[in-house]
Amino acid sequence: MGKAQLEMLEKNGFYLSVPKGISMKPMIPNKEGIVEIHKLTKPAKRYDLVMYVRGEEQGVIHRVVHAYPDHYIIIGDNCWRLEYVKKEQVKGIVTRFYRKGKWYDVDNKLYKLYVHIWIDLLFIKRPLFFVRDRVFKRGLSKIKRTFFGRKKA
Repeated sequence: MGKAQLEMLEKNGFYLSVPKGISMKPMIPNKEGIVEIHKLTKPAKRYDLVMYVRGEEQGVIHRVVHAYPDHYIIIGDNCWRLEYVKKEQVKGIVTRFYRKGKWYDVDNKLYKLYVHIWIDLLFIKRPLFFVRDRVFKRGLSKIKRTFFGRKKA
């Protein structure tokens, strides 16, 4: 997401986006899903999927874990690190998404069940994802470097 998308969100009140990256897998696969983002008109709450601006204009879609008067604690579905985001950084909220040929509204009962499981079980998910990312993937990288060497540029 860039400056043009932020302007579109401000002007029209919503826009459609094809998210890039793996932080919201399995819900939103890299470059395969579409999200409808509406301008935030009231403070986000726990479980909301929000779009916030990181840096100058990079839009990031992650889920609210806790909402406080001046900031949010958020996390991507495929991440273990919590992020602390100021309320001013949050610009939009996802109202529906498209994946595997179908649109899903955030009021869908199966979606709500998924969200509750994903957020309410963070105390289990975070350590598992930490081990996956820090131990397993690093170990695999070391093995690859040892046996196959570094890739030449």
